Amino acid sequence: MTIDEVYRLVQTFANKEQRGFIAPSEFNLLAKQAELELYNKRLSIVKEKSPTKRSQGIYGESLSPELARQDIATFLQGSQLTVSPKTASHLGGSFSLTSDYIESMFVNSDEEHSISTNVPVDIVEPKDVNQILRSSLVKPSMEYPIALLGAGGGTSKVFAVFPESIINITVYHYSNTNTPKWNYVTIGGKPVYNHSGSSGFKLSARCHGEIVVKILEYLGVSIREPEVVQYAQANEIKADS
Repeated sequence: MTIDEVYRLVQTFANKEQRGFIAPSEFNLLAKQAELELYNKRLSIVKEKSPTKRSQGIYGESLSPELARQDIATFLQGSQLTVSPKTASHLGGSFSLTSDYIESMFVNSDEEHSISTNVPVDIVEPKDVNQILRSSLVKPSMEYPIALLGAGGGTSKVFAVFPESIINITVYHYSNTNTPKWNYVTIGGKPVYNHSGSSGFKLSARCHGEIVVKILEYLGVSIREPEVVQYAQANEIKADS
């Protein structure tokens, strides 16, 4: 669904429950919060690599890591970063990145960026790094590089990279900076959807019904997702609703 269809669905169900008109500014605020909540839910499943427990509430379907990954696939980014040389405050080369979750990282050993030339970097725990660095068997090398997550506040992450000869790193990570917006022009004293300046949801279309339900929950309206899907499929979303 487009953000306009989601907005009109929210208005329709809110009117049925006598919730009253939902102002565009209120909808935009709730839309951002709804997508963020559903994104975080799926990201936590991707991190833990385990499905959510089947619930008896509004959402009775369990969510597998594979399905969660598909739902947030558009939030996955690839960033090519330059590793800073070792300094007195860093053991090994370092780089920083603002991200919600690091999926994987690779050493760029040449400009071809192929599977055979980009070596995966193993992200290790702080408790293991000293043992690895001192080991004669698993000591980091260009064939077996490692990265250690260091200090960083919030979504800002700092990594120490070994061996120190690494110059370039490609990082695949999840970041949510999306701000859904239903933009409008005022005609006859009423807001009318304006595609220009509007921005949609980045969660997969499969989640849009859940977004509608979540926004309505914030408004104090209880409804089940199948009702939303059935209503939308029946083409009963009126432009003036």
